[in-house]
Amino acid sequence: MGTGLLLGVLSIVSVLLALAAWLWGTASSREQRQASLQHAEQQLARGTAPAAVRPEAARAPIAAPGRTAGNRRSLPWDGLLQSAGLPAGWKVPLSVLLPGMALAVLAVARLGTAWMFPLTLLLYLLGAWLWLARRTTRLKARLLHQLPDFLDNLVRMTALGNSLQAAFQVASTQTTAPLRELLDTTLRNARSGMELDRALSVASQPYRMEVLGVLAVVMGVSVRIGGRSDQILQRMADFMRDLEQAQQELAATTAETRMSAWVLGLLPPASVVMMAIASPDFFQPVLHDPLGHKILLMALGLELAGGFLLYRLARSI
Repeated sequence: MGTGLLLGVLSIVSVLLALAAWLWGTASSREQRQASLQHAEQQLARGTAPAAVRPEAARAPIAAPGRTAGNRRSLPWDGLLQSAGLPAGWKVPLSVLLPGMALAVLAVARLGTAWMFPLTLLLYLLGAWLWLARRTTRLKARLLHQLPDFLDNLVRMTALGNSLQAAFQVASTQTTAPLRELLDTTLRNARSGMELDRALSVASQPYRMEVLGVLAVVMGVSVRIGGRSDQILQRMADFMRDLEQAQQELAATTAETRMSAWVLGLLPPASVVMMAIASPDFFQPVLHDPLGHKILLMALGLELAGGFLLYRLARSI
């Protein structure tokens, strides 16, 4: 009973550390996106006709369609996989989950306790989540890097006398992945009967980038009301370049602290699992001896205190 309780508490500690790091990351990204959106709204408000763009419209949630392009029912994790640049469906989740299950079974066989199964699987899934979050961040950075050039092409096409819809279609053929995939999805939605701004909002929903929502609102106002959309799009392109530069500087400044927090927070529970799998005979006294229980409880207390301090340190950046 004592062994199961200690391993259960260790699993809870790992979950709390992951949740704390996730809350810190999402809080900082939300603050940055909010500031970026406010700055974009101020830039858009300097235009003529597009000044009617409302912040509420830019932030309005767009309902995702229930089925994908192939008339296949969308799965709950399809949007998450799409935001990471991975194909939707069952293949990727199964290919990620099966090695974790095998590692968890190996840990149970080596240590002889069923509590190693959820603990090992939890740590493995946490590592997979970090890999997925990293891919999502890199994909968003690539999208933000490609958007200004796309807007420049859009401005040139509209300045030559093309309509916004025609300019959007021509400019989308001159882009590369991953922005090309998003624009192709937008054009497919538009051909199916959606308005262009609505099609862009639906296609960009999995990526959760406010700049795409603002771009959809600007395009919708330009199509329905008119005005100098080329000037607004040019301001947005300049703003996106400034935003990309600011994000790169922030990432370079805080990279060492964020990586240190992750490594120091996850190293102790990962080391426990690896020690238990590699040398179960060496680890058995810690699980069955009263002194080993006390050592584990002390380690759990230090882990909780260290995780809290690392969370405060990361939040103070």
